[in-house]
Amino acid sequence: MSAKPGEYTLRARRQRRIERRRQEIMAAAVRLFAVKGYINTTTKEIAEAADVAEGTLYNYFAGKREILLAVISETQAAIEMVLSSSGALQQRSDIVGVVATLFDLVVSRLAFVRTLLTEAWLDNLILQDFVIERTKQLDQQIQSFIVERIAAGAYRAVEPALVSRMLMGMFAAAVIPVLRGIAPPPNAEERQLLAEELVNLILDGIRVRSDF
Repeated sequence: MSAKPGEYTLRARRQRRIERRRQEIMAAAVRLFAVKGYINTTTKEIAEAADVAEGTLYNYFAGKREILLAVISETQAAIEMVLSSSGALQQRSDIVGVVATLFDLVVSRLAFVRTLLTEAWLDNLILQDFVIERTKQLDQQIQSFIVERIAAGAYRAVEPALVSRMLMGMFAAAVIPVLRGIAPPPNAEERQLLAEELVNLILDGIRVRSDF
């Protein structure tokens, strides 16, 4: 027997309430992880920050680690969307776009990225399944772009893997001061300019061009 339209509406509302409460718990956890660290944060503190009873929290998550993995999964989905939407990198502007969007993700999820990097240092599962796997995807895309440009005669013969690592290393160098709180988060315009300059430095270097 099929459900009535009213029953579908009630189910949809209930699902939205569940998802909203999950998001509230995850957001509270991220704030606490950023201040106290993952290890020093308790589920009781997360529940209090989310304004729910600790028993209620366990209706949504099995424990603190499941909350962390849920936030990782959400961030992973956002990064995979960036990588899949970029497709095969065809032009310089494609790389700039990916780098700028990754800057956007870091800045918009600053507290969580700090927590993620700390936990990745201590947890091999998080390091392998999230950090390394996402890095491999981006690395392959960049290498493919370099190989195509070399074949087309646009770039001299260089080691694509080295160029890719240099680009990602420069990205890390640009965001580490922000993650450490040494530098303020760049605004949208600054992030775009930073992405363009980073890609230009890798692809063109700092040599004065002969046509200048």
